[in-house]
Amino acid sequence: MKDLTKGSILKPMIIFSLPILLGSVFQQAYNLIDIIIVGKKLGELSLSAVGATASVVSLLFNIINGLCTGFAIPVSRYYGSGDYDKMRNAIAGMISFSAVAAAILSAACLIFINPLLALLNTPEEIFAEAGIYLTIIASGLIVTLVYNLEANILRAVGDSVVPLIILIISAVLNVLLDLLFIFAFQMGVEGAALATVIAQLISAVICFIYLIKKCPFLKLRSKDFRFKNSGVGLLLSSGLGMALMYSIVDIGSIVLQNGINGLGTEIISAHTASRKIFSFTIMPFSAISATLVTFVSQNLGAGRADRIKKGIKYGLLIGFAWSTIAVALIYLFGEYLVLMIAPADNRFIIDTAVNYLRINVPFYYALTVLLSLRCSLQGLGKSAVPITASLIEMAWKIVTVVCIIPVCGYFGVCISEPIIWVASGLLVTIIAIKTLKKTV
Repeated sequence: MKDLTKGSILKPMIIFSLPILLGSVFQQAYNLIDIIIVGKKLGELSLSAVGATASVVSLLFNIINGLCTGFAIPVSRYYGSGDYDKMRNAIAGMISFSAVAAAILSAACLIFINPLLALLNTPEEIFAEAGIYLTIIASGLIVTLVYNLEANILRAVGDSVVPLIILIISAVLNVLLDLLFIFAFQMGVEGAALATVIAQLISAVICFIYLIKKCPFLKLRSKDFRFKNSGVGLLLSSGLGMALMYSIVDIGSIVLQNGINGLGTEIISAHTASRKIFSFTIMPFSAISATLVTFVSQNLGAGRADRIKKGIKYGLLIGFAWSTIAVALIYLFGEYLVLMIAPADNRFIIDTAVNYLRINVPFYYALTVLLSLRCSLQGLGKSAVPITASLIEMAWKIVTVVCIIPVCGYFGVCISEPIIWVASGLLVTIIAIKTLKKTV
C-alpha cells in the first residue's frame, strides 16, 4: 500500500501510474486481439457487428468504472486521513450501491437490446450478430463490476501493482480463450464476447482471494454496512457524479455511433479500427488521470494543499510529453497500426482509419488538460464542473450527427472530438484555477 501524502511527488506519481498504464495496455491488448481475430478470421461483417455495439459496450463498462472510481474517492480520502472505520464503511457502501446499479444496467440492456440496436441505426446485415455480442457482454456485467470494485479499492489505498498482475493473467487467458472459441470451436462473435467475460471473471476471483489473504485491514464487519446519512451522501455524490460524467460522454458517443452506422459497413469497420488504436494511444492520459484522483483525494484528506497543486502540474507535464510521442507515432506508423486490424485488401477502410487518427491525435494536448483537470476536480469533491463539461460534449455530438455529418460525411466525425476537447478544456481550465485558489 502506498501513502501518497508524504515524500517526493513526481516519482511516487509515476510509480503509481505505471501499473495502471500497463494494466490498461493489457486490457486494451486483449480487446484488440478480439477485434483482430474477428476482423481477420470472421470477416468484415463480423468486425462491423462488434464495432456497431462498441459505444454501448463502452457506456456499460464506463458507468461501472465511473461508479467504482467515484466510490473509491472517499475511501482514498479516509485512508489519507487514517480513519479506517470510515474507510471500511465507505467500502461497504461501494459494494452495496454498485451491485444494485449493475443489476439495473444489465437487466435494462438485455430487455431493450433490439430497440437499442435499431436506435443505433445498425445495418440489417449485421443486426443479429451485434445482438448476440451485446447480449453476452450485458449478461456478464456483474463480473465487470466485481473486478472494478476490487481494483479501485486497492488503488484507493495506494496499491496499483496487484490489479496489474491479475489483469495480465486475465489478458493471457483471454487470448487463449479467443483462439479456443473462434478457431477450435468455430464460434462467431459470441466466442469473442465469452472470452472477454470469462477473462474478467477469473480476474475478479483472483483479486478477491488476494484481498482476503493479504489485506486484513480491509476486511469488512457487519457494522460496516450500517450507513449514516452523511457518509452515504458523500459516497453517492462522488460515485454517481463520476458515473454520470462517464455516461454522459458515452451517451454522446452512442448518438455519434448512430450517425456513423448510417454511413455504411466500410465506414463502421474503418472507425472501429481507428478507435481501437485511439484507445491505446490515450491510455497514458487515463493512467495519469486515475493517479490524480487518488493523489488529490489522499492529500485532501491529509490537508496537504501544496502537494495537490504540484501533483496536478506534474500530471499535465507528463500528459504533454506523451502527446508529443503520440503525434510522432501516428504520423510515422499510423498505416501499419491500422493494417494490424483492418482487412489488408480494402484500401478505403485503411485510408479512412488513418485519416481519422491523423486529424485527432494533434489535439491530444487539449485532451490531457481536459482529462487531468476533470479528474483532479473529482478528487477534490467538485463534480459539478466535470459533469457540465461532459454535458457540453454530449450536446456537441448530437449537433455533429444532426448538422455536421449530413453535410461533411465522415470528416464531420473526425473533427467533432478535437473541437469539443479544446472548448471543454478551456472551460475546465478556467474553473479549475478558480477552484484551486478557493479550495487549496
